[in-house]
Amino acid sequence: MTRKNEESLRTLAMLRYQANRYQFVGNGSMCQQVNMQIRRLMNEIEADAVKN
Repeated sequence: MTRKNEESLRTLAMLRYQANRYQFVGNGSMCQQVNMQIRRLMNEIEADAVKN
């Protein structure tokens, strides 16, 4: 696994944790923003996988 992939997966895990925490405390707008970042990162990961 490349260094960029490792960093992306680590960032993805952090964002998922943040989204769960925001959802738990009832902060819906922040949860939506973090989920948007997750979707963006997932698209980047998929694009890199297809490219390679």
